Amino acid sequence: MARTKVLAAGPALIRAATAVTEEYQRIGSDLGLTMQQARLLFILHRRPTNMLGLGSALRLTKSTMTGVIARMETAGLVVRVPDESDRRNFVVTPTDHGVQVAEEFERRLRTEVRRMLQVLEPAERDTLGALLTAVIAGHED
Repeated sequence: MARTKVLAAGPALIRAATAVTEEYQRIGSDLGLTMQQARLLFILHRRPTNMLGLGSALRLTKSTMTGVIARMETAGLVVRVPDESDRRNFVVTPTDHGVQVAEEFERRLRTEVRRMLQVLEPAERDTLGALLTAVIAGHED
């Protein structure tokens, strides 16, 4: 496969992020999830947590988070139970159906990302991983 013109780092990162986001949205849509729901289910599948933590992780207001969770409950993807350590809050956990959807989402996203990275040699993928890790770490500081 022929390689295209080399982009500067900024535009290349933006285009790569856009390509991955498009796949994220497409796969989520195929599974009946909005972008927020897909992201939330992905997080919850790894570790159920309270709504306060979820809102912070997703940078959503409490009222927005409540609406997203309510729609996901109605769809049978998650359940809310009172938080044992703080009865004013709720812990959100995926249902069995939610776990299945999350696993399918993750499987399909991994497949698409692998497909995207096939144009690179293994050493190039390792280098890209190291460089993106540095970018992420710099952003999170």
